[in-house]
Amino acid sequence: MAPVEVQARASLTPTAIVSSHVLLTVYLYVVVLRTIFRSYLALGSSSATRGRESLRRSHVKTFSVLAVVSLMVGTFFALSFSSLSYRVWATERGVGLPESIFGDKGALRGGEHPGRLHLVRWLSDTPFYRDFFEIASEQVRHLWWSQQVNLAQVSWSMYLAIEGRRRKIGNLWAFLALSHLVNQSFAQNLFFVAVLLTPVPLPPNVKDLTRESMPVVSTSYHKLIDNIITTKSEAFLPHPAFYISLLVANYAAIFFIPYAANTPSFMSVALLSKVLPFSYLVLPYIIPESWATVNNNPHAHHKTYNTLFQSISLFSALLHLKSTVDALSYSTAVAYNHRHTLLRPFMNDHLSAKNRFAVPLNRLLTAITEHPAVSAAGCDMLLSGLSLGIWAAIRGLDEHNMITSILPSAKIQGMAEEVAEDVGEEVASIKKEAEEAVIKVERSDLPTTRRRGRPRKTETEHTPEPEEASVVLSAPTPRRRGRPSKKKSEPEAVIETNSIDAQADDAAYQPTANEKLEEGDEDSPEDWESAALAWGMMAVGGLGVGSAGVYGAEITNR
Repeated sequence: MAPVEVQARASLTPTAIVSSHVLLTVYLYVVVLRTIFRSYLALGSSSATRGRESLRRSHVKTFSVLAVVSLMVGTFFALSFSSLSYRVWATERGVGLPESIFGDKGALRGGEHPGRLHLVRWLSDTPFYRDFFEIASEQVRHLWWSQQVNLAQVSWSMYLAIEGRRRKIGNLWAFLALSHLVNQSFAQNLFFVAVLLTPVPLPPNVKDLTRESMPVVSTSYHKLIDNIITTKSEAFLPHPAFYISLLVANYAAIFFIPYAANTPSFMSVALLSKVLPFSYLVLPYIIPESWATVNNNPHAHHKTYNTLFQSISLFSALLHLKSTVDALSYSTAVAYNHRHTLLRPFMNDHLSAKNRFAVPLNRLLTAITEHPAVSAAGCDMLLSGLSLGIWAAIRGLDEHNMITSILPSAKIQGMAEEVAEDVGEEVASIKKEAEEAVIKVERSDLPTTRRRGRPRKTETEHTPEPEEASVVLSAPTPRRRGRPSKKKSEPEAVIETNSIDAQADDAAYQPTANEKLEEGDEDSPEDWESAALAWGMMAVGGLGVGSAGVYGAEITNR
Protein backbone atom coordinates (compact mmCIF):
# COMPACT_ATOMS: atom_id res chain seq x y z
CA MET A 1 0.00 0.00 0.00
CA ALA A 2 1.43 3.37 -1.04
CA PRO A 3 2.17 5.87 1.74
CA VAL A 4 -0.32 8.67 2.13
CA GLU A 5 1.15 12.19 2.21
CA VAL A 6 0.10 13.93 5.40
CA GLN A 7 -0.32 17.70 5.08
CA ALA A 8 0.01 19.82 8.15
CA ARG A 9 -3.04 21.86 8.95
CA ALA A 10 -2.63 25.44 7.82
CA SER A 11 -2.57 28.10 10.52
CA LEU A 12 -5.23 30.80 10.42
CA THR A 13 -3.11 33.37 12.29
CA PRO A 14 -1.30 34.83 9.23
CA THR A 15 -4.61 35.15 7.38
CA ALA A 16 -6.12 36.93 10.40
CA ILE A 17 -3.15 39.32 10.53
CA VAL A 18 -3.46 40.26 6.84
CA SER A 19 -7.23 40.67 7.16
CA SER A 20 -6.74 42.88 10.23
CA HIS A 21 -4.25 44.95 8.25
CA VAL A 22 -6.85 45.69 5.57
CA LEU A 23 -9.71 46.36 8.00
CA LEU A 24 -7.53 48.57 10.24
CA THR A 25 -6.45 50.61 7.24
CA VAL A 26 -10.07 51.28 6.28
CA TYR A 27 -10.96 52.19 9.87
CA LEU A 28 -8.03 54.58 10.28
CA TYR A 29 -8.84 56.21 6.95
CA VAL A 30 -12.38 56.92 8.19
CA VAL A 31 -10.99 58.31 11.45
CA VAL A 32 -8.66 60.64 9.55
CA LEU A 33 -11.47 61.81 7.27
CA ARG A 34 -13.63 62.61 10.30
CA THR A 35 -10.77 64.58 11.84
CA ILE A 36 -10.26 66.58 8.65
CA PHE A 37 -13.99 67.24 8.29
CA ARG A 38 -14.23 68.48 11.89
CA SER A 39 -11.40 70.92 11.20
CA TYR A 40 -13.22 72.13 8.10
CA LEU A 41 -16.39 72.76 10.09
CA ALA A 42 -14.42 74.76 12.69
CA LEU A 43 -12.96 77.22 10.17
CA GLY A 44 -13.36 80.81 11.37
CA SER A 45 -15.18 83.62 9.59
CA SER A 46 -11.87 85.22 8.59
CA SER A 47 -11.17 82.20 6.40
CA ALA A 48 -14.46 82.50 4.51
CA THR A 49 -13.41 85.24 2.08
CA ARG A 50 -13.76 84.51 -1.59
CA GLY A 51 -10.05 84.67 -2.40
CA ARG A 52 -8.96 82.52 0.52
CA GLU A 53 -11.64 79.91 -0.11
CA SER A 54 -10.65 79.63 -3.76
CA LEU A 55 -6.95 79.32 -2.97
CA ARG A 56 -7.54 76.86 -0.12
CA ARG A 57 -9.83 74.74 -2.30
CA SER A 58 -7.15 74.58 -4.98
CA HIS A 59 -4.46 73.49 -2.49
CA VAL A 60 -6.73 70.92 -0.88
CA LYS A 61 -7.51 69.44 -4.29
CA THR A 62 -3.80 69.22 -5.10
CA PHE A 63 -2.87 67.23 -2.01
CA SER A 64 -6.06 65.16 -2.17
CA VAL A 65 -5.13 64.05 -5.69
CA LEU A 66 -1.60 63.27 -4.52
CA ALA A 67 -3.03 61.22 -1.63
CA VAL A 68 -5.26 59.24 -4.00
CA VAL A 69 -2.32 58.61 -6.34
CA SER A 70 -0.19 57.43 -3.40
CA LEU A 71 -2.96 55.09 -2.27
CA MET A 72 -3.35 53.66 -5.77
CA VAL A 73 0.41 53.18 -6.17
CA GLY A 74 0.71 51.49 -2.77
CA THR A 75 -2.23 49.21 -3.49
CA PHE A 76 -0.93 48.28 -6.94
CA PHE A 77 2.52 47.25 -5.71
CA ALA A 78 1.05 45.45 -2.70
CA LEU A 79 -1.07 43.35 -5.06
CA SER A 80 1.90 42.84 -7.39
CA PHE A 81 4.05 41.60 -4.51
CA SER A 82 1.25 39.32 -3.30
CA SER A 83 0.76 37.89 -6.79
CA LEU A 84 4.49 37.26 -7.22
CA SER A 85 4.77 35.66 -3.78
CA TYR A 86 1.79 33.36 -4.45
CA ARG A 87 3.11 32.29 -7.85
CA VAL A 88 6.51 31.42 -6.36
CA TRP A 89 4.85 29.44 -3.57
CA ALA A 90 2.56 27.59 -6.01
CA THR A 91 5.48 26.77 -8.32
CA GLU A 92 7.58 25.36 -5.49
CA ARG A 93 4.71 23.14 -4.26
CA GLY A 94 3.28 22.13 -7.61
CA VAL A 95 -0.04 23.89 -7.06
CA GLY A 96 -1.90 24.82 -10.22
CA LEU A 97 -2.31 28.52 -10.94
CA PRO A 98 -5.73 29.93 -11.89
CA GLU A 99 -6.19 30.67 -15.55
CA SER A 100 -9.08 33.07 -15.08
CA ILE A 101 -11.32 34.56 -12.41
CA PHE A 102 -14.30 32.32 -13.16
CA GLY A 103 -14.64 29.08 -15.15
CA ASP A 104 -13.33 25.56 -14.77
CA LYS A 105 -9.90 26.72 -13.64
CA GLY A 106 -11.04 30.03 -12.24
CA ALA A 107 -9.68 31.52 -9.03
CA LEU A 108 -13.13 32.17 -7.51
CA ARG A 109 -14.82 28.91 -8.51
CA GLY A 110 -16.15 26.96 -5.53
CA GLY A 111 -14.97 23.50 -4.53
CA GLU A 112 -11.73 21.65 -5.12
CA HIS A 113 -10.49 22.09 -8.69
CA PRO A 114 -7.28 22.90 -10.54
CA GLY A 115 -6.53 26.61 -10.32
CA ARG A 116 -8.28 27.19 -7.00
CA LEU A 117 -6.66 29.82 -4.77
CA HIS A 118 -5.18 28.44 -1.55
CA LEU A 119 -4.76 31.74 0.30
CA VAL A 120 -4.76 30.29 3.80
CA ARG A 121 -2.07 27.69 2.96
CA TRP A 122 0.00 30.29 1.11
CA LEU A 123 -0.02 32.78 4.01
CA SER A 124 0.62 29.99 6.50
CA ASP A 125 3.71 28.76 4.61
CA THR A 126 5.08 32.18 3.60
CA PRO A 127 6.52 34.88 5.91
CA PHE A 128 4.64 37.56 4.01
CA TYR A 129 5.71 40.74 5.86
CA ARG A 130 9.25 39.51 6.49
CA ASP A 131 9.78 38.85 2.79
CA PHE A 132 8.49 42.31 1.89
CA PHE A 133 10.79 44.20 4.25
CA GLU A 134 13.78 41.91 3.79
CA ILE A 135 13.80 42.05 0.00
CA ALA A 136 13.83 45.86 0.17
CA SER A 137 16.77 45.86 2.62
CA GLU A 138 19.11 42.92 1.94
CA GLN A 139 20.67 44.35 -1.23
CA VAL A 140 22.49 47.69 -0.95
CA ARG A 141 21.02 49.05 -4.17
CA HIS A 142 17.54 48.19 -2.87
CA LEU A 143 18.35 49.62 0.55
CA TRP A 144 19.22 52.96 -1.07
CA TRP A 145 15.55 53.40 -1.99
CA SER A 146 13.82 51.94 1.06
CA GLN A 147 16.09 53.57 3.64
CA GLN A 148 15.20 57.05 2.42
CA VAL A 149 11.55 56.40 3.26
CA ASN A 150 12.53 55.31 6.78
CA LEU A 151 14.69 58.41 7.25
CA ALA A 152 11.96 60.74 6.02
CA GLN A 153 9.46 59.06 8.31
CA VAL A 154 11.49 60.17 11.35
CA SER A 155 11.41 63.86 10.42
CA TRP A 156 7.74 63.66 9.44
CA SER A 157 6.87 62.02 12.77
CA MET A 158 8.62 64.84 14.64
CA TYR A 159 6.76 67.44 12.56
CA LEU A 160 3.50 65.59 13.15
CA ALA A 161 4.06 65.58 16.92
CA ILE A 162 5.00 69.27 17.16
CA GLU A 163 2.69 70.87 14.63
CA GLY A 164 -0.29 68.59 15.28
CA ARG A 165 -0.15 69.24 19.02
CA ARG A 166 0.17 73.00 18.49
CA ARG A 167 -2.81 73.08 16.14
CA LYS A 168 -4.71 70.67 18.44
CA ILE A 169 -5.45 68.27 15.59
CA GLY A 170 -6.95 65.09 16.97
CA ASN A 171 -6.08 61.46 16.23
CA LEU A 172 -2.46 62.13 15.26
CA TRP A 173 -1.70 58.46 15.90
CA ALA A 174 -4.04 57.54 13.04
CA PHE A 175 -1.99 59.60 10.54
CA LEU A 176 1.23 57.96 11.73
CA ALA A 177 -0.28 54.47 11.66
CA LEU A 178 -1.44 54.98 8.06
CA SER A 179 2.13 55.82 7.05
CA HIS A 180 3.11 52.29 8.15
CA LEU A 181 0.03 50.45 6.93
CA VAL A 182 -0.18 52.11 3.48
CA ASN A 183 2.83 54.31 2.70
CA GLN A 184 4.51 57.52 3.80
CA SER A 185 3.28 59.78 0.99
CA PHE A 186 -0.38 58.85 1.54
CA ALA A 187 -0.39 59.81 5.23
CA GLN A 188 1.76 62.87 4.57
CA ASN A 189 -0.63 64.31 2.01
CA LEU A 190 -3.62 63.67 4.27
CA PHE A 191 -1.94 65.61 7.08
CA PHE A 192 -1.16 68.47 4.70
CA VAL A 193 -4.89 68.67 3.94
CA ALA A 194 -5.63 68.71 7.67
CA VAL A 195 -3.17 71.58 8.21
CA LEU A 196 -4.72 73.61 5.41
CA LEU A 197 -8.20 73.18 6.88
CA THR A 198 -7.27 73.71 10.54
CA PRO A 199 -7.27 77.16 12.18
CA VAL A 200 -4.59 77.83 14.75
CA PRO A 201 -5.46 76.50 17.20
CA LEU A 202 -8.71 74.62 17.19
CA PRO A 203 -11.08 75.87 19.89
CA PRO A 204 -11.28 73.71 23.02
CA ASN A 205 -15.00 73.09 22.47
CA VAL A 206 -14.62 72.05 18.83
CA LYS A 207 -16.62 68.84 19.40
CA ASP A 208 -19.53 70.81 20.81
CA LEU A 209 -19.41 73.30 17.94
CA THR A 210 -19.49 70.54 15.32
CA ARG A 211 -21.84 68.17 17.12
CA GLU A 212 -24.82 68.96 14.88
CA SER A 213 -22.97 68.26 11.62
CA MET A 214 -20.83 65.40 12.96
CA PRO A 215 -22.10 63.67 16.12
CA VAL A 216 -19.56 62.30 18.57
CA VAL A 217 -19.32 58.52 18.23
CA SER A 218 -18.41 57.58 21.80
CA THR A 219 -18.51 60.17 24.56
CA SER A 220 -17.54 57.72 27.31
CA TYR A 221 -14.41 56.70 25.41
CA HIS A 222 -13.23 60.29 25.06
CA LYS A 223 -13.96 60.96 28.75
CA LEU A 224 -11.88 57.94 29.69
CA ILE A 225 -9.00 59.12 27.52
CA ASP A 226 -9.21 62.64 29.00
CA ASN A 227 -9.07 61.20 32.51
CA ILE A 228 -6.05 59.03 31.74
CA ILE A 229 -4.04 61.53 29.69
CA THR A 230 -3.24 64.84 31.35
CA THR A 231 -3.77 67.79 29.04
CA LYS A 232 -0.86 70.24 29.04
CA SER A 233 -0.56 73.71 27.60
CA GLU A 234 1.03 74.48 24.24
CA ALA A 235 3.91 76.21 26.07
CA PHE A 236 4.98 72.85 27.55
CA LEU A 237 7.99 71.35 25.76
CA PRO A 238 10.04 68.37 27.03
CA HIS A 239 13.77 68.80 27.37
CA PRO A 240 15.61 68.28 24.04
CA ALA A 241 17.68 65.49 25.59
CA PHE A 242 14.64 63.20 25.63
CA TYR A 243 13.99 63.77 21.93
CA ILE A 244 17.67 63.31 21.07
CA SER A 245 17.77 60.00 22.96
CA LEU A 246 14.75 58.73 21.03
CA LEU A 247 16.28 59.91 17.75
CA VAL A 248 19.52 58.07 18.46
CA ALA A 249 17.60 54.86 19.21
CA ASN A 250 15.48 55.27 16.08
CA TYR A 251 18.43 55.85 13.76
CA ALA A 252 20.34 52.99 15.37
CA ALA A 253 17.45 50.65 14.51
CA ILE A 254 17.43 51.94 10.91
CA PHE A 255 21.22 51.48 10.73
CA PHE A 256 21.07 47.82 11.83
CA ILE A 257 18.23 46.83 9.45
CA PRO A 258 20.51 45.69 6.56
CA TYR A 259 22.85 43.86 8.95
CA ALA A 260 19.91 41.99 10.53
CA ALA A 261 18.61 40.81 7.15
CA ASN A 262 18.40 37.01 6.83
CA THR A 263 18.79 36.61 10.60
CA PRO A 264 16.17 35.70 13.24
CA SER A 265 16.33 39.22 14.71
CA PHE A 266 15.35 41.01 11.50
CA MET A 267 11.66 41.50 12.27
CA SER A 268 12.45 42.74 15.79
CA VAL A 269 14.80 45.41 14.45
CA ALA A 270 12.41 46.39 11.63
CA LEU A 271 9.41 46.66 13.96
CA LEU A 272 11.45 48.70 16.45
CA SER A 273 12.21 51.27 13.75
CA LYS A 274 8.46 51.49 13.03
CA VAL A 275 7.31 51.75 16.66
CA LEU A 276 9.81 54.36 17.91
CA PRO A 277 8.25 57.27 15.91
CA PHE A 278 5.10 56.89 18.03
CA SER A 279 7.18 57.89 21.07
CA TYR A 280 7.41 61.47 19.73
CA LEU A 281 3.63 61.73 20.05
CA VAL A 282 3.51 60.25 23.55
CA LEU A 283 6.51 62.06 25.05
CA PRO A 284 4.79 65.40 25.92
CA TYR A 285 2.05 63.54 27.85
CA ILE A 286 4.28 61.34 30.02
CA ILE A 287 7.09 63.76 30.87
CA PRO A 288 6.55 65.64 34.18
CA GLU A 289 6.65 69.42 34.16
CA SER A 290 9.90 69.48 36.14
CA TRP A 291 11.67 67.83 33.17
CA ALA A 292 10.40 70.32 30.62
CA THR A 293 10.39 74.01 29.80
CA VAL A 294 7.26 76.16 29.86
CA ASN A 295 7.32 79.41 27.90
CA ASN A 296 4.24 81.26 26.65
CA ASN A 297 6.23 82.86 23.85
CA PRO A 298 6.05 80.43 20.90
CA HIS A 299 9.26 81.82 19.40
CA ALA A 300 11.20 80.83 22.52
CA HIS A 301 11.03 77.15 21.43
CA HIS A 302 12.48 77.78 17.97
CA LYS A 303 16.01 77.16 19.21
CA THR A 304 14.98 73.71 20.44
CA TYR A 305 13.17 72.93 17.17
CA ASN A 306 16.24 73.94 15.16
CA THR A 307 18.39 71.66 17.30
CA LEU A 308 16.04 68.72 16.73
CA PHE A 309 15.82 69.08 12.97
CA GLN A 310 19.54 69.76 12.64
CA SER A 311 20.15 66.48 14.50
CA ILE A 312 17.68 64.71 12.20
CA SER A 313 19.44 66.17 9.17
CA LEU A 314 22.87 65.10 10.45
CA PHE A 315 21.85 61.48 11.13
CA SER A 316 19.98 61.26 7.82
CA ALA A 317 22.91 62.67 5.85
CA LEU A 318 25.37 60.20 7.38
CA LEU A 319 23.16 57.16 6.76
CA HIS A 320 22.29 58.29 3.24
CA LEU A 321 25.96 58.91 2.43
CA LYS A 322 26.88 55.44 3.65
CA SER A 323 24.14 53.74 1.64
CA THR A 324 25.05 55.73 -1.48
CA VAL A 325 28.73 54.81 -1.28
CA ASP A 326 27.90 51.15 -0.64
CA ALA A 327 25.37 51.02 -3.49
CA LEU A 328 27.72 52.63 -6.03
CA SER A 329 30.64 50.47 -4.93
CA TYR A 330 28.62 47.27 -5.20
CA SER A 331 27.14 48.28 -8.56
CA THR A 332 30.49 48.81 -10.28
CA ALA A 333 31.51 46.65 -13.19
CA VAL A 334 34.11 44.84 -11.03
CA ALA A 335 31.36 43.58 -8.73
CA TYR A 336 29.69 41.89 -11.70
CA ASN A 337 32.76 40.00 -12.92
CA HIS A 338 32.38 36.41 -13.97
CA ARG A 339 34.48 33.71 -15.68
CA HIS A 340 33.65 34.95 -19.19
CA THR A 341 34.56 38.58 -18.57
CA LEU A 342 37.70 38.22 -20.66
CA LEU A 343 35.61 37.85 -23.82
CA ARG A 344 33.57 40.97 -22.95
CA PRO A 345 36.17 43.74 -23.10
CA PHE A 346 33.73 46.57 -22.49
CA MET A 347 33.03 45.53 -18.89
CA ASN A 348 36.05 46.73 -16.90
CA ASP A 349 39.34 48.22 -17.97
CA HIS A 350 38.21 49.36 -21.41
CA LEU A 351 35.51 51.64 -20.03
CA SER A 352 36.18 55.36 -19.82
CA ALA A 353 36.09 57.19 -16.49
CA LYS A 354 32.72 58.67 -17.41
CA ASN A 355 31.22 55.27 -18.22
CA ARG A 356 32.71 53.71 -15.10
CA PHE A 357 30.62 56.14 -13.05
CA ALA A 358 27.58 55.91 -15.34
CA VAL A 359 27.34 52.11 -15.10
CA PRO A 360 26.89 51.88 -11.29
CA LEU A 361 24.66 54.96 -11.26
CA ASN A 362 22.44 53.43 -13.93
CA ARG A 363 22.22 50.15 -12.02
CA LEU A 364 21.40 52.00 -8.80
CA LEU A 365 18.59 54.02 -10.37
CA THR A 366 17.12 51.10 -12.31
CA ALA A 367 17.02 48.94 -9.17
CA ILE A 368 13.58 50.43 -8.52
CA THR A 369 12.18 48.18 -11.24
CA GLU A 370 13.74 44.91 -10.05
CA HIS A 371 11.06 43.87 -7.55
CA PRO A 372 7.58 45.12 -6.49
CA ALA A 373 8.79 45.65 -2.90
CA VAL A 374 11.58 47.94 -4.11
CA SER A 375 9.21 49.66 -6.54
CA ALA A 376 6.76 50.36 -3.72
CA ALA A 377 9.50 51.99 -1.60
CA GLY A 378 10.95 53.91 -4.55
CA CYS A 379 7.63 55.32 -5.76
CA ASP A 380 6.73 56.21 -2.19
CA MET A 381 9.99 58.15 -1.92
CA LEU A 382 9.40 59.99 -5.19
CA LEU A 383 5.80 60.91 -4.34
CA SER A 384 6.83 62.10 -0.87
CA GLY A 385 9.52 64.31 -2.37
CA LEU A 386 7.08 65.71 -4.92
CA SER A 387 4.50 66.65 -2.29
CA LEU A 388 7.18 68.15 -0.03
CA GLY A 389 8.34 70.48 -2.79
CA ILE A 390 4.79 71.57 -3.57
CA TRP A 391 4.14 72.11 0.15
CA ALA A 392 7.23 74.35 0.41
CA ALA A 393 6.01 76.41 -2.54
CA ILE A 394 2.45 76.77 -1.23
CA ARG A 395 3.57 77.77 2.26
CA GLY A 396 6.14 80.22 0.89
CA LEU A 397 8.88 78.91 3.18
CA ASP A 398 11.90 81.11 3.79
CA GLU A 399 14.96 79.70 2.06
CA HIS A 400 17.23 80.84 4.89
CA ASN A 401 15.07 79.00 7.45
CA MET A 402 15.22 75.86 5.32
CA ILE A 403 19.00 75.95 5.26
CA THR A 404 19.19 76.84 8.95
CA SER A 405 17.09 73.78 9.80
CA ILE A 406 19.73 71.42 8.38
CA LEU A 407 23.04 73.28 8.86
CA PRO A 408 24.23 74.66 12.22
CA SER A 409 26.76 76.90 10.42
CA ALA A 410 23.89 78.54 8.54
CA LYS A 411 22.33 79.32 11.90
CA ILE A 412 25.52 81.07 13.06
CA GLN A 413 25.69 82.98 9.80
CA GLY A 414 22.05 84.00 10.22
CA MET A 415 22.75 85.29 13.71
CA ALA A 416 25.65 87.32 12.34
CA GLU A 417 23.41 88.76 9.65
CA GLU A 418 20.81 89.71 12.24
CA VAL A 419 23.47 91.43 14.36
CA ALA A 420 24.72 93.26 11.26
CA GLU A 421 21.19 94.42 10.47
CA ASP A 422 20.69 95.65 14.03
CA VAL A 423 24.00 97.54 13.93
CA GLY A 424 23.05 99.03 10.57
CA GLU A 425 19.73 100.21 11.94
CA GLU A 426 21.47 101.80 14.95
CA VAL A 427 23.96 103.58 12.67
CA ALA A 428 21.15 104.83 10.46
CA SER A 429 19.19 106.17 13.45
CA ILE A 430 22.30 107.95 14.83
CA LYS A 431 22.98 109.45 11.41
CA LYS A 432 19.39 110.65 11.16
CA GLU A 433 19.55 112.28 14.61
CA ALA A 434 22.81 114.01 13.68
CA GLU A 435 21.29 115.38 10.48
CA GLU A 436 18.27 116.69 12.39
CA ALA A 437 20.58 118.39 14.91
CA VAL A 438 22.55 120.06 12.09
CA ILE A 439 19.31 121.31 10.53
CA LYS A 440 18.24 122.82 13.87
CA VAL A 441 21.57 124.63 14.22
CA GLU A 442 21.39 125.94 10.67
CA ARG A 443 17.87 127.24 11.24
CA SER A 444 18.90 128.99 14.44
CA ASP A 445 21.78 130.76 12.63
CA LEU A 446 19.56 132.18 9.88
CA PRO A 447 19.29 136.04 9.89
CA THR A 448 15.96 137.30 11.11
CA THR A 449 14.16 140.48 9.98
CA ARG A 450 14.04 143.09 12.76
CA ARG A 451 11.15 145.46 13.19
CA ARG A 452 11.54 149.18 13.43
CA GLY A 453 11.97 150.67 16.83
CA ARG A 454 13.00 149.22 20.12
CA PRO A 455 12.59 145.39 20.51
CA ARG A 456 9.91 144.17 22.88
CA LYS A 457 10.81 142.79 26.26
CA THR A 458 9.22 139.38 25.63
CA GLU A 459 11.29 138.82 22.48
CA THR A 460 14.55 139.49 24.27
CA GLU A 461 13.75 137.16 27.15
CA HIS A 462 12.70 134.13 25.08
CA THR A 463 13.58 133.18 21.54
CA PRO A 464 11.35 130.36 20.22
CA GLU A 465 12.81 127.23 18.72
CA PRO A 466 11.96 126.35 15.12
CA GLU A 467 9.41 123.77 16.30
CA GLU A 468 7.75 126.39 18.52
CA ALA A 469 7.56 129.01 15.80
CA SER A 470 4.16 127.87 14.60
CA VAL A 471 2.84 127.87 18.17
CA VAL A 472 4.21 131.36 18.89
CA LEU A 473 2.82 132.80 15.68
CA SER A 474 -0.60 131.35 16.34
CA ALA A 475 -0.77 132.71 19.92
CA PRO A 476 -2.91 135.84 20.41
CA THR A 477 -0.87 139.10 20.58
CA PRO A 478 -1.93 142.57 21.80
CA ARG A 479 -3.02 144.99 19.11
CA ARG A 480 -0.45 147.66 18.22
CA ARG A 481 -1.02 151.20 17.13
CA GLY A 482 -0.69 152.17 13.51
CA ARG A 483 -1.10 150.06 10.42
CA PRO A 484 -2.31 146.48 11.17
CA SER A 485 0.00 143.57 10.27
CA LYS A 486 -0.71 141.30 7.29
CA LYS A 487 -2.69 138.12 7.94
CA LYS A 488 -1.31 134.68 7.19
CA SER A 489 -1.81 133.77 3.58
CA GLU A 490 -4.20 130.99 2.63
CA PRO A 491 -1.56 128.72 0.98
CA GLU A 492 0.32 128.42 4.29
CA ALA A 493 -2.85 127.29 6.06
CA VAL A 494 -3.49 124.72 3.33
CA ILE A 495 0.07 123.36 3.73
CA GLU A 496 -0.39 122.91 7.49
CA THR A 497 -3.72 121.09 6.94
CA ASN A 498 -2.16 118.78 4.36
CA SER A 499 0.73 117.95 6.71
CA ILE A 500 -1.73 116.94 9.45
CA ASP A 501 -3.63 114.71 7.00
CA ALA A 502 -0.36 113.12 5.84
CA GLN A 503 0.57 112.27 9.41
CA ALA A 504 -2.81 110.62 9.88
CA ASP A 505 -2.36 108.60 6.67
CA ASP A 506 1.12 107.46 7.74
CA ALA A 507 -0.27 105.74 10.84
CA ALA A 508 0.08 101.95 10.85
CA TYR A 509 -2.90 100.11 9.44
CA GLN A 510 -4.53 97.80 11.95
CA PRO A 511 -6.72 95.08 10.38
CA THR A 512 -10.01 94.26 11.94
CA ALA A 513 -10.77 90.93 13.58
CA ASN A 514 -12.51 89.65 10.44
CA GLU A 515 -9.61 90.71 8.18
CA LYS A 516 -6.81 89.01 10.07
CA LEU A 517 -5.22 86.11 8.19
CA GLU A 518 -5.28 82.70 9.82
CA GLU A 519 -2.04 80.75 9.70
CA GLY A 520 -3.63 77.98 7.71
CA ASP A 521 -4.78 80.43 5.04
CA GLU A 522 -2.55 81.56 2.21
CA ASP A 523 -3.07 84.74 0.21
CA SER A 524 0.31 84.93 -1.52
CA PRO A 525 1.13 83.05 -4.74
CA GLU A 526 3.30 79.96 -4.72
CA ASP A 527 7.04 80.44 -4.19
CA TRP A 528 8.62 77.90 -6.50
CA GLU A 529 12.12 78.96 -5.47
CA SER A 530 11.44 77.29 -2.11
CA ALA A 531 10.28 74.17 -3.96
CA ALA A 532 13.45 74.16 -6.08
CA LEU A 533 15.58 74.45 -2.94
CA ALA A 534 13.67 71.60 -1.29
CA TRP A 535 14.11 69.32 -4.30
CA GLY A 536 17.78 70.29 -4.50
CA MET A 537 18.35 69.30 -0.86
CA MET A 538 16.64 65.96 -1.53
CA ALA A 539 18.82 65.33 -4.58
CA VAL A 540 22.00 66.04 -2.62
CA GLY A 541 21.24 64.75 0.87
CA GLY A 542 18.33 62.39 0.28
CA LEU A 543 14.69 62.56 1.31
CA GLY A 544 15.55 62.62 5.02
CA VAL A 545 17.62 65.82 4.73
CA GLY A 546 15.11 67.51 2.43
CA SER A 547 12.16 66.73 4.67
CA ALA A 548 14.07 68.00 7.73
CA GLY A 549 14.68 71.31 5.94
CA VAL A 550 11.05 71.72 4.88
CA TYR A 551 9.49 70.71 8.20
CA GLY A 552 12.00 72.71 10.25
CA ALA A 553 11.33 75.84 8.20
CA GLU A 554 7.56 75.27 8.44
CA ILE A 555 7.71 75.21 12.25
CA THR A 556 10.09 78.16 12.67
CA ASN A 557 8.57 80.21 9.83
CA ARG A 558 5.47 81.17 11.82
